[in-house]
Amino acid sequence: MPDTPAAPRARTSNMRWLMSLAHMEPAPVSRWAALRAALAIGLPTAAGLALGQSAAAALVALGALPAITGDNGGPYRNRALSIGSTVFGGALGYFLGTLLSGHGLLSAAGMTLLVLAASLIGTFNNIAAVATLQFATYVIVGASLTSPLPPWLPPVLVGAGGLFGLALTLLGWVVNPIAPERAAVALAYRKLAAMFAAIGTSRIMAARRDMEAAMAGAYETVLAARRRAAGPSPRLARLAAQLQACTPLSDAALALARAGRVLPPGCARALNRLADHVENATPLAPADDIAALRAAGVPALADALEQTRPLLEGSGPAQPDAFPALPPARPRTPWRVLARTYRPGPAALRYLVRLGLCLIVAEAMARTLALPRSYWVPLIVVVVFKPNFGSVFARALQSCAGSLVGVAISATVLALDRSGVVSVLTVTALAALLPWSIRRNYGLFSAILLPILMLLIGALQPGSWPIALARLEDVAVAAAIVLAVGYLPWMRIERHNLDQAVATAIDTLAAYLNTVFQADPAARHDLRAQAYARLSDLRIALQRGLSEPRLVSRRALAWWPVEVALERVANAVSDCAGSLPADRPPATPATAARLADALHALARAVTQGEAVSATPVATDTPALREAASAIEALRATLAGPGFAAEPGRARPPSAQTQPD
Repeated sequence: MPDTPAAPRARTSNMRWLMSLAHMEPAPVSRWAALRAALAIGLPTAAGLALGQSAAAALVALGALPAITGDNGGPYRNRALSIGSTVFGGALGYFLGTLLSGHGLLSAAGMTLLVLAASLIGTFNNIAAVATLQFATYVIVGASLTSPLPPWLPPVLVGAGGLFGLALTLLGWVVNPIAPERAAVALAYRKLAAMFAAIGTSRIMAARRDMEAAMAGAYETVLAARRRAAGPSPRLARLAAQLQACTPLSDAALALARAGRVLPPGCARALNRLADHVENATPLAPADDIAALRAAGVPALADALEQTRPLLEGSGPAQPDAFPALPPARPRTPWRVLARTYRPGPAALRYLVRLGLCLIVAEAMARTLALPRSYWVPLIVVVVFKPNFGSVFARALQSCAGSLVGVAISATVLALDRSGVVSVLTVTALAALLPWSIRRNYGLFSAILLPILMLLIGALQPGSWPIALARLEDVAVAAAIVLAVGYLPWMRIERHNLDQAVATAIDTLAAYLNTVFQADPAARHDLRAQAYARLSDLRIALQRGLSEPRLVSRRALAWWPVEVALERVANAVSDCAGSLPADRPPATPATAARLADALHALARAVTQGEAVSATPVATDTPALREAASAIEALRATLAGPGFAAEPGRARPPSAQTQPD
């Protein structure tokens, strides 16, 4: 039967969906992170094998796992807080789980209540999300595992393993305490170099997006470190001066990007040399770069480099004065204030209801099917059903695919290993891959984590290779529960969340536009960072949406042209103040407010599903013409046939508006 006209489109959609599930996020391979992970898991298991205490060693290694999976990088103080919270959550969860063990349905009810309470706390922020996930998983493990050790000893060993993993991670704090801050500033220079290389090409929007994100991250990292410092720090002051030097260089990049001329490769090489100087203290020769840039016909970048030369070389004003030149860091809300003022919204309550239903069904299915070691079913449900870490639908499918590989590894090791040496070597090698895999793809992470857990738990509950094969059934049952109970009946809410993310991004851009000509640079910088952060959130949400079923993925695909238009609006608003000639007066607040009102009206149309106004957006103010033109392009995109009422029916975007 010949294909209908819709068949090629359906095959294309299916291929896009499969590719999104198999997509590997770019992640650098850190040899030090791999070594720390291998030592954190391999040393205890090897010591336990040598001393004949494999069960105790397995508990120590299980405790060290949260120190690996909870390490999100960044400044050491932030990593200490994140990993410490995760380790504490795991140890406390295991302790409470052991108290619940052995009481039948009461144990299951208590375990469910603790998991739901932890999940509510996990909606506070990202640190709480990671820590409470470890708490929930270790509650289930502690309530289900039996151990020949005294009842008080397993939680102590789990906590000791967590502290061991934390100590390994924070060793670098003693050797080089500001290495993460230096890396953040160097990354800003490298992304700026990538933007210079992309000027005049189709990569410029993506390069600018990466540059804005790296600059915002560097500002936040350096200023947060300064806020925590006990006194003046010459090294931090030097970093602040080097970060301050990014501003004229980025202004030059934006001006050259507007011109659109492809630049010589020497521009990017000069910026990469600056990044090497910041991160590794390599020798700096700005005079040679300045001369080369002038000879290459890029006087704007040469002038900017000449202007920043005193800051880069440390020959300018006294270094402690560099911090006032930077925007102030946003104060962090104390935990006690957050706990007192936090009120869970409808999304958090829906999440708890969905998770509670999944756990109840998981417990019922495990008892009905009489699954061996049935605690794996609620354990996998809790790990997969965590929307903070990506698409629930994609994670369920990726978990099944990864488990096929993980179970094959575990069964092979259990079938071949007689002395325990193969298990130790396998666990150590796989642990070294954990920090890399967790950032690449959840299916890959599952394929590596599952055999580690199975081999460690096997030291507490010995079994043969058929037990490993039974884990496939557990994963399949858990994934089916997550999809049938926790996801498919709620799919329309997932689709509505995409609309809300678009409206939030538009409103944030409107707030930024309202302040772009105001005198307070701190407020302007803060709102600019928020605007680009909301755009980043929107892009992540759309990328996740592409891996969902068609009801959601078609909506995500339809929103891509709007995301591209929003990026152009953000860039135009950011440029309208920086590119204003000195002899031209800035726009009045009332003029900027009228354009901001137009953006708010578009956000309301998206939220309420109304038709977008047919009135074109325009202004007579020269300083805002580019911004008005970008807003008009956004309005025209949203005013397309049937787009506001049903974005899922919009014409698929062209190649120019496809995600990168």
